[in-house]
Amino acid sequence: MPPLHRPTRIGAALLVIFLLYLIFEHLSLATEQTPPADSKDANEPSKEKKPAIELPKLKLEDSNKPLLSGLPADTGYPEINSEAHKLHNADAFKNHFKAVTQLPGMTMAEAKTGCIWPEMEEVNFQYAGTDEWVKTDTSDEELELRRKEWHNYVENNMLPYEQNKDKFQGKGIIIVGGNQKSMKRVKVILNQLKRLNSKLPIEIHYWAEEMNEESQKDISTMWHEIHFNDLSSPTNIMKTNHNGPYINYQLKTAAVVNSRFAEPLLLDTDNIPIIDPAELYETAEYKDHGTLFWPDIARTRPNNPMWGITNTACKMDEYEQESGQLIVDKHKFFYHLQLAAWFNNEHAAYYNTFLLGDKDMFRFTWHALKTRYGRPKKWITSVGTLNGDYYCGHSFAQHHPDGRVAFLHGGLLKTITKEVMKWQRENNGGIFQVYKRSEADETHGTNVKVSIKWDGADYFPDKKEGLGVASCTDYWDVEARPLDEIVPGFEKIYEEIGGYWMLEEPTGSA
Repeated sequence: MPPLHRPTRIGAALLVIFLLYLIFEHLSLATEQTPPADSKDANEPSKEKKPAIELPKLKLEDSNKPLLSGLPADTGYPEINSEAHKLHNADAFKNHFKAVTQLPGMTMAEAKTGCIWPEMEEVNFQYAGTDEWVKTDTSDEELELRRKEWHNYVENNMLPYEQNKDKFQGKGIIIVGGNQKSMKRVKVILNQLKRLNSKLPIEIHYWAEEMNEESQKDISTMWHEIHFNDLSSPTNIMKTNHNGPYINYQLKTAAVVNSRFAEPLLLDTDNIPIIDPAELYETAEYKDHGTLFWPDIARTRPNNPMWGITNTACKMDEYEQESGQLIVDKHKFFYHLQLAAWFNNEHAAYYNTFLLGDKDMFRFTWHALKTRYGRPKKWITSVGTLNGDYYCGHSFAQHHPDGRVAFLHGGLLKTITKEVMKWQRENNGGIFQVYKRSEADETHGTNVKVSIKWDGADYFPDKKEGLGVASCTDYWDVEARPLDEIVPGFEKIYEEIGGYWMLEEPTGSA
């Protein structure tokens, strides 16, 4: 074939360009005439949609990291601060809170997927299977309604940090008490703190006439610096209520908010320090997180509404919180504490149907606001008595982050009758005899066969009809060992600091 001349080559090129133009024009027209797959009418204006968000799957070791600790920048949602616990003061959380309240709501199904133990029936869950919310999952509509309530509180109703930040300073122990028995327990604590050479100041919170001037003077003689705060007074930063003779758990959250201390260590009246509590402020765990929360014996059920309400997937390596002791930096967490008090005060009638008073209001507030909290590595150790082969755990040993026992919290001591306690003291070496500690006390995701049981004191000589029944903890697959291994000589110490004061009472239990 002869070579094309220049004019012929130009014509061929123009022909190719024209054909390409026709092809692209046809494709463009076809696209315009095809309605979008998710549209019913091609003439309707398309609505801009935020991209779907895939919830992150948390590894077990990441359980203390807040869910949705960070979202991709292109999702259209504000950025969650995954290191929020390191923010320097409460007002620095404002953008973080804005992001938290704009997160997509979690369904009950999503919340439940976080916890799947192989043998669910062996897990010591809080609340029995007879409760209505346990039998029937809370609806997603209810979860969303409750989320919006606390979102609204966070966005519109919290007391400003800037106007209140000068009302608290320093470190100190706060105790909620006031009635006669609680003040006798406080004296035991003060005697122990003297033994430990602690220098921390103390503040006692009470309600109205629970404490008079005489009782304040009496307890003041025992300590170098002690303060008192009437939680019914209008001078408090945050108001609370009082439920007469019933257990007033809400007073504990109120005491933390209203304390004169910026870094309060909340301590129950039946909780005896084993080390100087001041040591806990110097731990890396507290310095990093600005909090120390301790674990309880039970776990929160996967379908507990609080998981979904706080937009948190159930955590397998987390026990419920035991608030017989906690430390928090109010300069950092002034707003967090207000939300905890809101759950526990204004809305206690609802939340206390599936949470036990103050204790888990703290933990779930930190979950709600996507903030990590500090905690020791060790789970609680049960401490109690051994009669033959019958073990009864009446106290919890709670631990320093380095593994030492830091507190002995006698939460169930008060259920032991005076007759049984006196017999244990005089004939069986006292009430602080042995302990049970799980081999999995540092692997919190592992289920341990543990429960609360009843002690009918069948071992008691000449047991009479009507003798009171005590509550006990037990780790069923763990052998009891001498308490001196982990808290040397504590039975003698308990005697010396006046721990058996209840035996001098005319009737009743501890």
